[in-house]
Amino acid sequence: MDIKEKMLEALGHKPHADEFFIMRHGKTALDPIQRSDGWLDFPLSDDGRVRLLTAEQFLKKFPIKAIYAPTLKRTTETAEIMSSGILSRPQVIAADEAKTWNFGVLAGTVKEENRPLIAHLMLHTKEAPEGGESRDAFRARFLPWFEARKLEVKKGNGPTLAVLSGSALREISWQLFQDEDKVDLDEGGLAVVYPDGDGWTAETVFGHKDGKAEWLS
Repeated sequence: MDIKEKMLEALGHKPHADEFFIMRHGKTALDPIQRSDGWLDFPLSDDGRVRLLTAEQFLKKFPIKAIYAPTLKRTTETAEIMSSGILSRPQVIAADEAKTWNFGVLAGTVKEENRPLIAHLMLHTKEAPEGGESRDAFRARFLPWFEARKLEVKKGNGPTLAVLSGSALREISWQLFQDEDKVDLDEGGLAVVYPDGDGWTAETVFGHKDGKAEWLS
């Protein structure tokens, strides 16, 4: 049974212990005007909170063991909303190693205007924007955390959930599948990854972002 079939039968589905759910935080006030959050610490908007109900209802009967979330308002609040609706009442664990890529002064700017610069930073991985970090630096803190979660999943210590920002999800997508679009989610979107032989499989439950991946978010 694939994850879309599971979604149709969510309330009766018994998940495997090697499932790792990943979701993107809910919307903030910057999303409707297409500006990046970055490390700006905006809370969820009212619309962002309401739109999380789809994920909360889907996950509520899954025996999630833990929810990992960086300590930004938008990720922490999303994680707390998920935890409050899940019957197993999983603990929310702070995970600042999984914080979004720090784009420094580009935070709060219009995404479209900065795409050429972001493309440059993705290729020139040692360069950093003013007040931010290079892609190499982002990976140096994020990837050890992600490897620990992969090991946790392979040991059958799940299911678990991580609430992340766009750049972290796309790095996961790149690391597992060499495809930045494979796990590219809209705000409030949900996917699951799990071991599959020597590799991994990812299925979007809902909320896949169509089009080219946008790292500045």
